[in-house]
Amino acid sequence: MNHEHHILCLAARPQLAPAAERELIARVHDHVDWELLWSQGHLHEVLPLLAANLRRLDGQIVVPADWKIRAQRRQYATLIRNTTLADAMVSVLAAFEHAGVRGIPVKGLVLAETLYGGLGLRSLGDLDVLVRPADLPAARAALRGLGFAQEADPGFDNLYHPFHDPPYYRPAAGGSVCLELHWGLWATRFFSLGTDVLWRRALSAQVHGTTITVLSPEDTLLHLAIHRSRSPLRLRFVCDIAALLGRHAATLDWAYVLEQARAAGARTALFYALALSAELLDAPAPAHVLAQLRVGALKRRLLEHTCGVSALFRPTTPDDLSQQPSLLLRLLEQDGIGHIGRNLGAALLRKGRKQIYQARRAARTSTAKSP
Repeated sequence: MNHEHHILCLAARPQLAPAAERELIARVHDHVDWELLWSQGHLHEVLPLLAANLRRLDGQIVVPADWKIRAQRRQYATLIRNTTLADAMVSVLAAFEHAGVRGIPVKGLVLAETLYGGLGLRSLGDLDVLVRPADLPAARAALRGLGFAQEADPGFDNLYHPFHDPPYYRPAAGGSVCLELHWGLWATRFFSLGTDVLWRRALSAQVHGTTITVLSPEDTLLHLAIHRSRSPLRLRFVCDIAALLGRHAATLDWAYVLEQARAAGARTALFYALALSAELLDAPAPAHVLAQLRVGALKRRLLEHTCGVSALFRPTTPDDLSQQPSLLLRLLEQDGIGHIGRNLGAALLRKGRKQIYQARRAARTSTAKSP
């Protein structure tokens, strides 16, 4: 990690502890490559938090005026965009309720309001709503009634996604609203855990002025850990886990979390979610929980280069916004050689099917263009 990465990790937190605040002030007083800090904040999708915490320390630190203006604009844009998404979510849940469908929003919007304290501090990409499989026809009809539609050709990954429909889109000010309608939260070939328990343990919460159903903190933690293991290497996903631990670590049912992680085959995924949030963001990850997850030293040394700190902050060129190892390597974040081997075979088979799909689509396009 370089100097700017340390600043990023200190500032990318909903609340700054006194020790972190003092270290952040000291580091900003040293020479800072402000363009590098911006590009890394953008890459890791934590610019709103970075900007908010640096602005809060105004008077104790010196931030270039043009950087502050640009950061403020980004915060405003984030707030406006997220408010549009939140308004859309409220209308979707109301339409679902009218149709007799119970929906659970997951990830971004719920995290922004319940863990970050506002819609302007966490960037959102889309909306994710979980419904029961039996309710999918009614939920799809409700979305169409609200003006949501799917692309004519959503592509292989969306068309054959293992746990959600191809995305639904609706025009809105500042860009369309994208919504993914889920019947699951993970591919069962990777993580063998059903969703019935999620519905039994779901809670009520106030989000965007409305009482909605949300996942329990324990199920949210496991979902975030699994989601991170199949997602791009971004500090934002670690921030979500750290924010949840900061709010709920003392009251979490750790016995349940450990039991579900073992049942899902997600011990490794949970270990890295907790370990990285503790190492990078000082999150209160209990040492006894990490010990019970039993991820060996040899595996940790291997995974350091695919999902650990070295991978997360590997050197990049200024125009590199991917910074990713192959997703096949991310399979190593699963539990057991047999499980990894089976899923490697399944991933390679899916990759072959995708290449066939793309070849056939290219052939159809070429034929359609021929005179």
